[in-house]
Amino acid sequence: MSEYLAIQAFGPALSHTINAFWPLRIGQIFRLLLISFFIGAWITGPVPQDFTFADIPYVSQFSIGDSMSGQIGLIISVMAGILFILLLYALFSSIFQFIFVDYLSAGDRILPSFLARTGMGIRLLGFYLATILLIGLCAVAAIIGIAIPVLLSNPDNPTIFFIALLYTLAGLLVLILPVWILTIITTDFVVPVMMVHNCGVLRGWKIIFKEFSGKWDEAGMYLLIKIGINIITGVVLGLFLVLAMESLGISSLTLIPGMPAAPDYSLVYLILPLILVAGITLIVMTPVVTFLRYYALIFLELLSDTYALLPEIHRNQR
Repeated sequence: MSEYLAIQAFGPALSHTINAFWPLRIGQIFRLLLISFFIGAWITGPVPQDFTFADIPYVSQFSIGDSMSGQIGLIISVMAGILFILLLYALFSSIFQFIFVDYLSAGDRILPSFLARTGMGIRLLGFYLATILLIGLCAVAAIIGIAIPVLLSNPDNPTIFFIALLYTLAGLLVLILPVWILTIITTDFVVPVMMVHNCGVLRGWKIIFKEFSGKWDEAGMYLLIKIGINIITGVVLGLFLVLAMESLGISSLTLIPGMPAAPDYSLVYLILPLILVAGITLIVMTPVVTFLRYYALIFLELLSDTYALLPEIHRNQR
């Protein structure tokens, strides 16, 4: 091959993305925003890291002497409710990965696609939960293998905590990198393979592994380009968020974990940055995730005609 397929796929993906957003079609853009919301394109981390439960109204009134059993029961109920909501969102997110492909390939309506892809979404959710477990195990391994030995080496040094934190984060990054790559390949390639072959995640992985056999340089180039796009997008998005928040008189320091933005937090001060950041992130990221999904589908079709899910992707560029 004179040119990497990942490079060949770039132009058609950009063309499809432009056609998806221009000319403006309110219904289509709304559906893309909805899909992006459920696959997590709006999620970021604007919550101040030194925010504590004492800053939350009503919870701050709890004390050791007040009916502790009732308080514990309430806290458990709240945590159970939050976990249920997160699990439900994760299920919807898994299903919407398949809806995204359906919508880009055929413009299918969301509800019929949702009903048809629920089973596959549940299978994909199982994979995502397994990856979360792996990341948790990696975090435990990093703490036990890196943080604790560093802290014990010089417990009287006040700066040793930050050194241990830095080493632990670096070690955790190395440990979770393979898991992150597995997640990218699953979302970008195994999902459409599951749809074409009507199979589960494990069989989808076996199929995509065979497709990549002897072409791992192609997969590597794809990952490099996608990571580069994500880094550039992150920088641009960060600038948008800083400008938007500063223009409204809200300190952009709330975007930086561990940086105190104000001496006293109020519920309004916390919620407004959350809504603002989530909204801006969703609007900026929707065209990006649309392009990246087109890019993945076109790359997969160039890899094998079996996965020709998009109409007219300029196959003569192969």
